[in-house]
Amino acid sequence: MFRDREKRILVFGGAAAAVILVLTFLVLPGFSRMKSNARATAAAESDLAEVRRARPELDRIQGEALRRAGLVQSAANSKESPVSQLTSAIQAAGIPQSAVSVKSGGAKDGEFFREESFDVRMENLTYLEAVRVIQRLTAPASPTVVRSSLLKSRYDDPRYLDVTLRVGFLSPKP
Repeated sequence: MFRDREKRILVFGGAAAAVILVLTFLVLPGFSRMKSNARATAAAESDLAEVRRARPELDRIQGEALRRAGLVQSAANSKESPVSQLTSAIQAAGIPQSAVSVKSGGAKDGEFFREESFDVRMENLTYLEAVRVIQRLTAPASPTVVRSSLLKSRYDDPRYLDVTLRVGFLSPKP
């Protein structure tokens, strides 16, 4: 049927095809997988190093959240409503009540706290008064969070501002 020479050529050709198939389907994908695993390992090590660098900051934030939770609990024991607590904090900053209007923006339940949103609008403030109010509302002893602020110069006198603050008043979740 086949001569000796033809048999040898067929055996070498079959062996070469087998080697090519083994390289194509076993060895090269293995090397590719090793490379991708090495890249994934490097990325995971980088992420772990980032988490380790951020750990002190996370601990500080967690301590701040626990302190804030205690503050919210103590503020919940107050007999005053959130609106009266807000207006008293604003008046403590030296702003007359006639220059302040407070509108409720609704409530939102978070993971740990209930946040009542208020839009506080103040007219004819100086820059220093605006800063004082924001500092008073974001003070560490206050259960409020200033979510946004809008400062507009008055058209009639640019030394004065109209200030609108979106303030969240934190209370314990029921």
